[in-house]
Amino acid sequence: MPQRKRWVCGFLFRNNEEVALVKKTHPSWQAGKLNGVGGGIDGKESPLQAMQREFLEEAGVKVDDWKEFALLKVQDGDVHFFVAHGDYPLKSVTDEKVEWYKISDLKNLPIIRNLKWLIVLAFDPDVKYAEIDYFQSRD
Repeated sequence: MPQRKRWVCGFLFRNNEEVALVKKTHPSWQAGKLNGVGGGIDGKESPLQAMQREFLEEAGVKVDDWKEFALLKVQDGDVHFFVAHGDYPLKSVTDEKVEWYKISDLKNLPIIRNLKWLIVLAFDPDVKYAEIDYFQSRD
């Protein structure tokens, strides 16, 4: 049986009003949409190490206090979701632009579909950790 793929995705909140998101250019099913910052977990890297590395690589910021709040089991792998809070100057380091977005504006922006409830989950102080089986079509 092939090993399941593993990814990380993080939501950095500023002043409980804004969240750092990346405007995706790839993969094709995400192109043009906003998503949390993240990517693949390399080799023997832990999910936390991957989250720290990915945010530094994509947003130019070293964030140490990521907290894992959810594991999303999708058809072809597992996505570890993280949350952190802080006021950092974001700097897009790749071809995908990372910026602060007002949480109240997200309903009118092109976001990845599951962000509608994942951001709410990340923000909920009563949620310590959630494990979710989630199989959605990507169209």
